[in-house]
Amino acid sequence: MKKIFSALFGAAVLAFVPCSVASNAAEQTFSFEYEIKDKQVTVTGCNENINIISIPSEIEGFPVVSVADNAFSGNTDIISCILPDSITSVGEKAFSNCPLLSSLSIGKGLSDIGDYAFTACPELKNIIVSLDNPTYKINEKSLYDNENKLVLFADSGLNSFIASDTVSIGKGAFFGRTDIISIVIPNTVTSIGDYAFSGCVSLREIVIPDNVEFLGKGCFISCNSLENVELGKSLTTIPEDCFHSCSKLKTISINDNITSVGDDAFYSCTALKSLYIPPSVTSIGKDALGRKYNVRSSATENIADFLIRGKSGSQAEKYASEYSLSFSEFLLVKGDINNDGYIDAIDASKVLKEYARISSGQLSSFTPEQKTAADWNGDGLIDAVDSSGILIKYATLSSTQTA
Repeated sequence: MKKIFSALFGAAVLAFVPCSVASNAAEQTFSFEYEIKDKQVTVTGCNENINIISIPSEIEGFPVVSVADNAFSGNTDIISCILPDSITSVGEKAFSNCPLLSSLSIGKGLSDIGDYAFTACPELKNIIVSLDNPTYKINEKSLYDNENKLVLFADSGLNSFIASDTVSIGKGAFFGRTDIISIVIPNTVTSIGDYAFSGCVSLREIVIPDNVEFLGKGCFISCNSLENVELGKSLTTIPEDCFHSCSKLKTISINDNITSVGDDAFYSCTALKSLYIPPSVTSIGKDALGRKYNVRSSATENIADFLIRGKSGSQAEKYASEYSLSFSEFLLVKGDINNDGYIDAIDASKVLKEYARISSGQLSSFTPEQKTAADWNGDGLIDAVDSSGILIKYATLSSTQTA
């Protein structure tokens, strides 16, 4: 049974870094909804006309230990929240979609934050964690757990982010961050959670390093400035909705380690006109490639002139046939490193990156086919000379097309 706890709180202004609390303004009545079970209190909600939440450590003489799933979700009044030392867990979506929430203070007892607990809180840029909290810490102004998983990106005014020493990126960690233009994912990262970068509408390019073995569903939904993607060698699956509605996506290479492409993975990627699908891909989900939503007809249809390139008899050809999409037998083209049907500056750039990689003693990231395509002058090496040759070819083709 839910109960109501009412108290008087002086409206406070929280100043973060350095930590201080200043009290002023008028008092407000704040009513919590809560439940008591096994002599422990779970806060389940509050009235919606308060902007500063300071959860008490006790109610009715019992410790307040948790915030329930969805407890404050969608609250448009909350500006700041203070979680006392007694709180050990915050439930799923507990503070999701709180558009004005800008500051958060975490006590020493918190050891579990549920999925999407602070998703879609675009103003949440100031976080304090008790120095005595063994589970969570602030690094680069973002929230990490004790296994170096990035739980929440909360930096203020930063449009380029380097996730140093991170081993995984949690679900919804960058969700809806419209200010992020550039993200560098380090080689230490092995997994990226569901919807991690969904709605990052300013993100232009992403490189998934080779150590990443797992991408969650919907990772890049509606990243509608995203143009270029590089997938790491350890990935075997492009999950459902991964690049859904990335309307400016132009280039992505699917390597020979990929075995499946999930439902709607590239749905409404209208700038993507051609995609090479290697024979390693044995499963392609519903509406995964070459499909888009037509607003006028309220129906899904083919993207005009979309071309799937692959091996004859492969799953790629079967998918193309099922959806009446154009299919072309893959033929190796010298200089076309990303197999998109064009020779351009992107191919030249890939050759330079590969040259730098090899020169630094790292293993090659190219497939045998890419190595052959990259060796422009046929000397058995991949170097700056090959990149230059590809650029010259690109310039020649561009001037011919212009003329």
